[in-house]
Amino acid sequence: MHVLVADDRGEALGHIAFGTSRDDDVAPEVGEIRALFVRPAAWRQGVGSALMSAALDSLRELGYTEATVWSFADNSRANAFYEHHGFRRDGAEKREAVWALLLEVRYRQELS
Repeated sequence: MHVLVADDRGEALGHIAFGTSRDDDVAPEVGEIRALFVRPAAWRQGVGSALMSAALDSLRELGYTEATVWSFADNSRANAFYEHHGFRRDGAEKREAVWALLLEVRYRQELS
């Protein structure tokens, strides 16, 4: 797993974690955005977009041909962000006890 951190003069503004997909139903050349966090004070300032661009570039450089990201179905802010960055729902869904069985949906995009 790889982690990138955005900071401003030593103050962390956000981070993104990515690596090989953990899903059993995808090919080995599929990478995954595993976590993305941006401090609310830094929202809408390009921090998340910069982190996402850097992570997708890194996945390409690592040889991945696609990327996925899981999101809660009802998280409209995050889902709009992923869609803005080229991700589309691929039909996969899951519910996990660790997340109180909230519905999660998978987004995917080709890396070209």
